[in-house]
Amino acid sequence: MNYLIKELLRHRWRTITGITGYIIATFFLLLILSINSVNEKDSLGILKGTGTHFIAYIPSNTSCCVSCDNEGVNKGGSLFAEGVFTMMLNNDMITNIKKIPGVKDAAPYLLYKLFHEKFNTEISLGGIDTTNVATINNVCASADILAGKYLSNNPNEIVAEESFVMAHNLSIGDTLKLYGGKLILAGIINSGIKPGKADIYAPIENVRTILKEKLKCISPGFDMNIVLVEVTDARIQKRVIDQMKKEMNYLSLSSYNCYEPASNVITIIERTSLILSLIVFIFLIVFSVRTQLTLLMERSREIGILKSLGWSNSLLGRQIILISLIQSFIGATVGCLLGVLIIWLMNGNNLLFFDLVKFQVHFRSISTLIIISITGGTIASVFPILKLHSTTAGDMINNYL
Repeated sequence: MNYLIKELLRHRWRTITGITGYIIATFFLLLILSINSVNEKDSLGILKGTGTHFIAYIPSNTSCCVSCDNEGVNKGGSLFAEGVFTMMLNNDMITNIKKIPGVKDAAPYLLYKLFHEKFNTEISLGGIDTTNVATINNVCASADILAGKYLSNNPNEIVAEESFVMAHNLSIGDTLKLYGGKLILAGIINSGIKPGKADIYAPIENVRTILKEKLKCISPGFDMNIVLVEVTDARIQKRVIDQMKKEMNYLSLSSYNCYEPASNVITIIERTSLILSLIVFIFLIVFSVRTQLTLLMERSREIGILKSLGWSNSLLGRQIILISLIQSFIGATVGCLLGVLIIWLMNGNNLLFFDLVKFQVHFRSISTLIIISITGGTIASVFPILKLHSTTAGDMINNYL
């Protein structure tokens, strides 16, 4: 080891040059990983959650409620989804869907429409589980409120879509005589484009009571007609959908397919980052190989003399590897410290790369970068060692002369 340290100090500029290569490579790799961590949290995080929801139901050619009371309030009423009649679903279906790998959550949904003479149109009523993430992404959420308040425990309160409110000139606090009762408009929402969109919404237990006691459409164990599904990642949504179709081929699944372009963009971003990392890594290896070959040529006569004095190729090879490892370790450590310092200064002064990108260091990646650099140094040592084994001591001395 003393010989190695003396050798590194004796050829000070060559050592500095070798270490500098690792510093530069490690520094840029750290920046790339820092950008990736921000993408993971921000843009990639958003893309992974884009379109990760769909609805499941069983289509039917008849309304399950038409025969209940043709003369009553539910005349012409029906459970529906995507413009078609649907069948009632058993609660066990939610449990089975949640067991499918990749499903983040699933929620019951009760969607009914009924013609009202006063409004001269069919009005759809959606019964929702207000706390479930599958409901939030498939139907509506408290964040969609434009005026008033969101759904509460009051069984008579509802929220309505902005388009429905404007079409019928309604206001917060109005009492609507709908579905055999008096419903109070507590809030106005704009849920956007959602697969489970309705005109008005109420907690699902309230809607179950309305349909069971007033419209006679609920039976024990069957108290929903749609399952709202939320997937963990846009990239696996197709696999989840295919799995559901395979296990429950009687279900019809409806999604806006936003997950497909989101998944494609994620793949492009990840591959681009990987390619950039590979380019920097290849640069690191090429630079290291060049440095080690230069070292071998500069020490050609010295190594030739050592070989002639009986030093084995394996002993000389170990020296080359150790010198490379020392340089790579020092360079990677300094490069990581320099990168962390610069990122800290940039973030502390709110400086953004291209006025858009903010760096965020994951300190767990530092150990990975050091390992990568040491690996690159080890790989770079292979070529000089091969040359060392293939050249005799006499040739090394003569070539130097």
